[in-house]
Amino acid sequence: MVFYLIYTSKPRVPMTPEVVEDITKASIRNNLRDDITGMLLAIEGHYLQFLEGNEKKVLALLEIIKSDVRHKDLIVWVMGFQEKRIFTEWSMGSWMLSNDELTKLSALDDISGFIKNPQNADMQSIKFLSMMNSLLKTWIAHEPERSKKLREGMSN
Repeated sequence: MVFYLIYTSKPRVPMTPEVVEDITKASIRNNLRDDITGMLLAIEGHYLQFLEGNEKKVLALLEIIKSDVRHKDLIVWVMGFQEKRIFTEWSMGSWMLSNDELTKLSALDDISGFIKNPQNADMQSIKFLSMMNSLLKTWIAHEPERSKKLREGMSN
């Protein structure tokens, strides 16, 4: 069984591609060491992150994120155990989207709904895991070069 959690936070500093890339690079380095995988979405004033791995290591990482000066108003929405990892190909992927881009990608309708109303009980647990699978497939389709680089980075 693999532990997972999903949280949202708001940026304390302006959300730019450079900030998201800095977070991603640090996450890749640290997550490789701790065998944590996941995905970070940066969507106009919100971060949404899915983390999976050993429960103690993921929860320790969450405490680090809570103290990170780039995040505020962090809320954990879902946590639990699943049979296997969703993000097996890399330690951390990231995708910066505008609300407009998010609504144009039908595979991400559920994420758009969650960002608008994260307390919606329908978005918890199994449906959220399905949503993360859709996110992964959509991201790979829209970011094939970044996806390839991340997969290659995991094999080094």
